[in-house]
Amino acid sequence: MPPEASKSKTKTKPKPSAPRGGAAAIGGKVIDPLRIARQNIIPLAAAGVAGLVVGVGFFVVALLFFPKWGGQVVFEISPELSTADDILSNDRRTADMVTRLARTEMSRLMSPDVLRNALQKRDIRSTKWSEQFVEKGTFNANEALVVLEDELGTSHPRDTNTFKASWSGTSRNDVPVILTAVQQAYLEALTGLSDSKYNSNLKTFSDQLRELEDQILYLETDKQNFVRENNITSLNEAVNERNDRIESLNRQLAETRQNAQLLASRVSQLRSKIDGQLDPTEEEVRIAEQEPVLRNLKTLIHDYRVQLGSERSRFSDDHPTVRRLQRQLTSVEGEYDTALNEVIQRNLTASYKESTDSLSSQEALLEQLEADHAETTTSLRDYASALGSLQSLDRRLDTAMEDRDELSRLIANLNQVRVRADAAKVTVMQTATLPKERSFPKIEVVVPACMFVCVGLVAGIIFVREFLDNRLKYPSDFAALPGARLLGVIPDISDDPTGVQETEMVVRDEPDSVIAETYRQAASRVVKDLEASGSKSLLLMSGMPEAGTTTIAANLAASIAATGRKVIVVDANFRRPRLESAALVAPARQGLGDVLSGEAPVESVIVSTPDSLDIIGAGSEQNRVFEKLNTRTFDETLGRLKQDYDMVLIDGPPGVVSGDALMLASKCDAALLVVRSGSEERGLVGRLINQLGQMEASFIGVIFNRPRNTAGGYFKKNFLTMANYTPKD
Repeated sequence: MPPEASKSKTKTKPKPSAPRGGAAAIGGKVIDPLRIARQNIIPLAAAGVAGLVVGVGFFVVALLFFPKWGGQVVFEISPELSTADDILSNDRRTADMVTRLARTEMSRLMSPDVLRNALQKRDIRSTKWSEQFVEKGTFNANEALVVLEDELGTSHPRDTNTFKASWSGTSRNDVPVILTAVQQAYLEALTGLSDSKYNSNLKTFSDQLRELEDQILYLETDKQNFVRENNITSLNEAVNERNDRIESLNRQLAETRQNAQLLASRVSQLRSKIDGQLDPTEEEVRIAEQEPVLRNLKTLIHDYRVQLGSERSRFSDDHPTVRRLQRQLTSVEGEYDTALNEVIQRNLTASYKESTDSLSSQEALLEQLEADHAETTTSLRDYASALGSLQSLDRRLDTAMEDRDELSRLIANLNQVRVRADAAKVTVMQTATLPKERSFPKIEVVVPACMFVCVGLVAGIIFVREFLDNRLKYPSDFAALPGARLLGVIPDISDDPTGVQETEMVVRDEPDSVIAETYRQAASRVVKDLEASGSKSLLLMSGMPEAGTTTIAANLAASIAATGRKVIVVDANFRRPRLESAALVAPARQGLGDVLSGEAPVESVIVSTPDSLDIIGAGSEQNRVFEKLNTRTFDETLGRLKQDYDMVLIDGPPGVVSGDALMLASKCDAALLVVRSGSEERGLVGRLINQLGQMEASFIGVIFNRPRNTAGGYFKKNFLTMANYTPKD
């Protein structure tokens, strides 16, 4: 075999097809309701007729012995008023809110207290309905309550603001009496509840109002005492005066601190000059030089210098006169420097004392100003605190007054809403009236209901039976079977509208029939798969006997041969051979068994049909030995046929009764499973598909044989289309 063919022969598991539209997969099984109904139309129709008869009979009996008269009371849930000034109520409720309100009111209407109050009405005691609860002249209210709870019904029509209370009884005149009593009891309960809520709310609001009045009185008294105790009648003027005082003190403190800092710096400089750490300034030297003594000494020094200059012009520096004048000048200059230092020290000491005294004065003033500032600040803080406390009292008093006014308006609004006619939460839209027609039985309800029950019961039995049936009966059953790829569906002979009588060689004898067309369609798929994988030998086998494998093999071979391919069919079913009869040829004396026994060459046992189809029968009975199928001779024979023919079809035995089928599958290139409708269970077919998938042969799919009334008429419509499309003679 060429590499390409070998490669394409790689096994692939086909995906299971999905259920066709309208069918439901339940527990791995596909149920088609339309198909089941079509197949069981007669039992379902009989059930419908039986339901009709039962319904009419039940209607007559019910009409004669227990007719019912019914009525209802309709209540409307009114939107609530926002305030007493609203001209019309504004309904802002959603549908869910209305539904919840309706259910709440229906529960209240059905409450034992309301119904017990209704049973106390005098009119109810006069009804025929109440007579069943009278024992020895005494009305049994408890028993009547239980029955009334069962018989009385409530409902809420969707998308409306209403709810209903309905009741039916055997006496026509009892209906409005019972419903009116229930209506009155419910409205009385609703009024009592409303009054209770009103009184409770009014008491709560009144108590709150009294508490607010007391609080306002207390706050006003507290405010008067606070003003009197803190003497803050002109609090704002006092605060302004202290603010001005603090500003003045702040300015004085700044000036005093600045002067003190300058004086401290002055004192420090003078101390350093006195101690000789700093030199006196030129100004201080100039002031000292103005002393008379220093001026006289300065004049004397000037005179000595003039005289010394004159003598030097006349004499040399060594002259006694020049030396004397020089000594006198030096003495006077030393005296001048000493006197100057003494004057400067005296002036610095005087300035130091003066600056020290000024600094002490400024520091004392600064201390006094700081004390005044602290006192004034404390006083201002106390006044501000008092003002804050007073403002807090004013705010509390204003809030309390506003709350009192709001509560007064609320109480007035509550009283006004209570007296308005449209303030009722629930009103009666429709009262109970004397019924004009019976509520039960109604023939338009009873008869269809009985028919529905009967048909439903029969349909349920049919569907349960169908669900419990594990046989493969319809093409849709293969959808939930892994690997079960349908190559073709061969209909039952009764479903062929062309009137075919026999299925053996139908492709040759009835080529225009629907069955022949389905064989041709299946053959085209088989050929496509075999050629795609390079396979030439194909095993056809079934799970159970009588599946129609031989007939399918013969017709598939005839369809393939009609395309011009050279095809041979080999009967390998040694247990029950019938290929020759299915192909409508005379039985040959020798066949495959004789070839395997060595008594005849393969060429001598081939029988040709008029339509170019070659057949090899099973052979003589004594040579049909099953074990010889698993010999080298069979392999060689099969190889020889594959060389001489385009396709070799092997008609194998059923897989359940013989192991030969799986053995043959291991020798062929491909395998095909034939399943007959209604004869094989899905477990068996699934197991065979599994086993074939593990063999050397490639499992290409399933041909489903002889289903009837399949898929709700889907295939039958196709069959009719095929038959009508065929040209008529």
